[in-house]
Amino acid sequence: MQAAVMSYCLRGGLAEDKRSMEDILMFAHREEISAVEIYAGAWDTEGDVRKAAEAIRPTAERLGVALPALGSGTRLGHIDSSREANMALLKAEVEACALIGGHVMTLPIVDGQPVAKDKANSIVGIRFEQMLPELVAQLHELSDHAARFHVDLAVLNHCFLVYLGWHQKWLTLLANRENVGACVDPGNYLHYGHENPEPVCVALASMAKMARAGNVMPTPEAEVIDQFRQKGQFNPWQAAPFDAGVIDQAACYRALAQGGFDGVVSLKTAGSHPDGAAAAIRASWQGLKRAVAKAV
Repeated sequence: MQAAVMSYCLRGGLAEDKRSMEDILMFAHREEISAVEIYAGAWDTEGDVRKAAEAIRPTAERLGVALPALGSGTRLGHIDSSREANMALLKAEVEACALIGGHVMTLPIVDGQPVAKDKANSIVGIRFEQMLPELVAQLHELSDHAARFHVDLAVLNHCFLVYLGWHQKWLTLLANRENVGACVDPGNYLHYGHENPEPVCVALASMAKMARAGNVMPTPEAEVIDQFRQKGQFNPWQAAPFDAGVIDQAACYRALAQGGFDGVVSLKTAGSHPDGAAAAIRASWQGLKRAVAKAV
């Protein structure tokens, strides 16, 4: 397994006016972070993401920072007029992944809502089962393109259409493409579906293409209630330092390794630290490296 940190996570350790991708890679180098997953959703590419990828790779190579993965913020599964534009962007991001030297791209799926008004059940949204034919068709189109660039696709368990382990399992099985699989994110299984992550890691190990790291802890009930009353928000989980949350990270990665997974494990959240965000990243990076070392 290869430990990495998401560029989105690293941004938190930098001043707001010092968050260019070059700044992020320099920060990674100073902190002895050997690999970075570039998150395209928060990358100011000033145009074509492929040109930005070509421009940043020499910097990464000069600093000795590997770029094994790219995280797309573009949602697959649109069924309205935005489908074509989103697919074109996803394909461009696949090419950008290859240009930075990456071999796997994570991608999110559209939520259950909003949906096109001319679709059945549009008032309540479209269920996972109803969306499967469209999702599989779009994954086939994208995977054919990705195969030409030797890039694997890792579908995230994120938001509220594809968020449970069995969603990722069946989407992978029905797509039935060698370069399509799951991005296993233990924290998201808890956050979105209150699902025990360890059994999910066991079940998905053979079809995992990537993993995301980040621990969580329950938000105190009084705080959840107060936040809901004041802002109408419901947040039963909050980010925690890697070694301080409720997820047994080492057990999750051990389960993945035992099932044959040997890919990138990318830190997406670092929690907090008394000495600030950079210290939190530093501590969580060390925790991730220890967990990965124990798993292999």
